[in-house]
Amino acid sequence: MITPHTPAPSPDTRPALVAGAHAPFLALLPARGHLLEAGCGAGEDLRLFRERGLMVTAFDAGRAQAAAASRLCGQPVRVCRFEQMRSVVPYDGIWASASLPCLPGEEIAPVLRHLAALLKTGGPLYCSFPHADCESPASGPPQAYPLLTRLDEAGLLRLVTPLPVTLHRHWCSEDGANGRWLHALLLRC
Repeated sequence: MITPHTPAPSPDTRPALVAGAHAPFLALLPARGHLLEAGCGAGEDLRLFRERGLMVTAFDAGRAQAAAASRLCGQPVRVCRFEQMRSVVPYDGIWASASLPCLPGEEIAPVLRHLAALLKTGGPLYCSFPHADCESPASGPPQAYPLLTRLDEAGLLRLVTPLPVTLHRHWCSEDGANGRWLHALLLRC
């Protein structure tokens, strides 16, 4: 029951959810696979993946975000930057939803190369970026992390061509809350 002091539930407008990105990503993972969530934010996707039976290792650069994700999902969440993440065993997949755009453009390729090195051969890496031809909507709550990098389709191709990944699929989504976003599913070579 919603009382006058309880905020009404807001619809989930994360770009990956709006774009339907979970299903094509999950279709490329083995059952009960081990997933890395790179930049997990408050943990909404982490929770979804755990509910789907995946083992998930998650990290976020922000201590508050990592703590919120840990509380939401009941598991530890590492506090580190992308380039600090290490693993002895490669992951079956990596989910980096709306986290890479928080980096300056010149850091994206080295970070993607590092993330690809953490993946099994053929493993999927999902990432998303605000589209270069669309500015963020002026309204809405302030973002926990500023979005520093925007890409269009040509920029995505230039970015991934020299990396040890292939572009499996890309698509765009758009909504009033987030503007236009470019989504990419990459596969580790």
